[in-house]
Amino acid sequence: MLETVAIWGKMVTSIMLIWAMYSQYIPRHIRSHLEIYFYKLLGWLSFYVHIKFTEHIDEGLKRSENYDAIRNYLSTNTAARAQRLKANESKNSKSLVLSMDDHEEVEDVFNGVKVKWYSNVKVTQTQSNYGRNNSYERRFFTLTFHRRHRGMIIDTYITRVLREGKAIGVRNRERKLYTNNSSSEWYPFFFILGNLSD
Repeated sequence: MLETVAIWGKMVTSIMLIWAMYSQYIPRHIRSHLEIYFYKLLGWLSFYVHIKFTEHIDEGLKRSENYDAIRNYLSTNTAARAQRLKANESKNSKSLVLSMDDHEEVEDVFNGVKVKWYSNVKVTQTQSNYGRNNSYERRFFTLTFHRRHRGMIIDTYITRVLREGKAIGVRNRERKLYTNNSSSEWYPFFFILGNLSD
């Protein structure tokens, strides 16, 4: 028993030392190439397919409609099974809107096939020309499933998730009418959609 613990301790120490040397002494552009080949090697060894849905598209300039649809779908259909939730309040409703927290995993079942959704966030530190450090959060969902179900998941499941998520978004949408106040700030005015011809 003690020998096993000693072996594991030596392995973990060696891995930590190698990782520290790798991240400190190998230049970033070489690391990016090594990581590409490392992920290719993992792809050959793994039986699972991973699909990433990012929050922003067009280099972060536009919010992804697919990301919002997936978030709506997951908050409605799988939030009851998540361990950690994020509570957001809706302006017109007194109830909370629950969604998956960062780095949370939930399972969904489609036609007997289990898929896993991961909610991730990657924080990127950048330094501007003025010496300030800026950090950007890039959120994304990762869908993971066994590669033998690839056709069904890509052709049917993802389409269904996006369709249902967009329908949930339309049902929960709040209409805002902005008015220009004299203080030069824009204030939202919420109204309920109804039959305007009455």
